[in-house]
Amino acid sequence: MNADSRFAALRRRMAESKLPALLVSDIPNVRYVTGFEGVFDDEANVACLLTLEVARIYTDSRYAEAAGEVAQGTPWIVKSPLENVYVGLCAELGEEEVFHIAMEASAPYGRFRFVSEQFRGRVEVIDDFVETQRQVKEAAEVARIAEAAEITDRTMEHVLSMLRAGMTEAEVALEAECFMRRNGAESVAFSPIVASGPNSSRPHATVTDRAIESGDFVVIDIGARVKGYCSDMTRTVVVGTASDRQREMYESVLEANELAIAAVRAGIPGSDLDAVARESLAKKGHAAEFSHGLGHGVGLEVHELPHVSARGRESLRAGGVVTIEPGVYVPGFGGARIEDLVVVEDGGCRVLTRSPKHLMEL
Repeated sequence: MNADSRFAALRRRMAESKLPALLVSDIPNVRYVTGFEGVFDDEANVACLLTLEVARIYTDSRYAEAAGEVAQGTPWIVKSPLENVYVGLCAELGEEEVFHIAMEASAPYGRFRFVSEQFRGRVEVIDDFVETQRQVKEAAEVARIAEAAEITDRTMEHVLSMLRAGMTEAEVALEAECFMRRNGAESVAFSPIVASGPNSSRPHATVTDRAIESGDFVVIDIGARVKGYCSDMTRTVVVGTASDRQREMYESVLEANELAIAAVRAGIPGSDLDAVARESLAKKGHAAEFSHGLGHGVGLEVHELPHVSARGRESLRAGGVVTIEPGVYVPGFGGARIEDLVVVEDGGCRVLTRSPKHLMEL
């Protein structure tokens, strides 16, 4: 993916912030600033150095050949130091008389300490410098997220067509993952959540060998990754016939979901959007049972900026992609969550998730 506009925007912001050099080592940020695809895995030893004059990638021999091929025709120069990546990087900065560098706050402390010891100058830590820019997606990025969402929709349809009492949560999760990979996803965006019966009261329940029983709520939270970009979607169903309590819980969540989606627009603070859903659930007596934020950004990572929660002070921006996922959770009984993926627009939003949202009794 062409990253020229990202590259230029980062340099403008560096100049405005008076940062002579920026060190990027968080893998999703590396992928974003370079636009390189199919080069760096999640365990890659790589650092991108961006100054107002040069752009260099430092990596080891495992990735140097692939990076060098992809870098042809781009501003990036690939280097593979014989010694430690950061030793070579700091040595070259010293030769170029650069004595101020910014590192990501997400970098491990050990890396920060090592660079601070090697670098002959000031090492500054900055929060979310690249992540803030990643919030607004380019059209090509939105297209990839939409493709991932479409695969996720088809996966949900497939899983619900075969879901039945007696299957284990693990069997359902495996079926979802296999279907995604068979139908165009390079991987899952995250480990699927399949939570049945009392497990469904745990928003991020781990998959177990519990056999699904008739009368269970089953929460299915899945997402595909396509060309580096993620999707995220949750549906809750009842195996068998829903009880009156399950119906009331589900309809309360659905109303909160729909009210929040209707309120999405560029300029609304994440906390205000969260409050729309929270107030709706409070009116139904579920204030204490909605225990997490309403949503989050989605892109190269399944959880990224902005925060759509009570602490989400930043306003949503046109071109952002966020989840809307209210839920109600009652320990010992179960829970329901409905999650959709939307693209923020100036006057509203475009919903990418297409799976039905009425209460399904299977």
